[in-house]
Amino acid sequence: MAGYVDRSLIHNSALACFLLANFVKEYQALTANTRYPPFEKLLLVLPIVWHGPSRSSISGRIFSTPMHAVLNDEPRIAERLADRIAAHAAVSCQGLNIACETGLLIKRESARGEKVFAFGHSHWPRGSKPTTIPGEMLGTTVRLANWFKDMTGAELFALLGIH
Repeated sequence: MAGYVDRSLIHNSALACFLLANFVKEYQALTANTRYPPFEKLLLVLPIVWHGPSRSSISGRIFSTPMHAVLNDEPRIAERLADRIAAHAAVSCQGLNIACETGLLIKRESARGEKVFAFGHSHWPRGSKPTTIPGEMLGTTVRLANWFKDMTGAELFALLGIH
């Protein structure tokens, strides 16, 4: 099968790239460019954004709604989340690789020595802003960034029931 290209894999990886870059951009903006999300937090993004019940429940929430309240209202967000993380880990990594290779994201090392990711620009480079991604997906990344910025990875995993 020389020359075969899996279009769904390319599409999913590109979508993953833009969703993760949008999450990082928002996370960074919400922390006044003082903190950047580590890899473990980024692994949580796609399994939540691509899960219909999670996305529907999260995307329209006002920013002041705490994460635990949304989890109480929609317990399916955490349902089988560890399995969803495992299922989406490869495309999360592919999306991160694309984002880093294109310069949308930059891998850094935090003061504590953990790998973190920063948005590589002050704004979206011309022609790269994700304008065709469904608003519900982008809205979910913004709200996740708002919640994730105030918790450690360990706190997030505990809140979401991931062991």
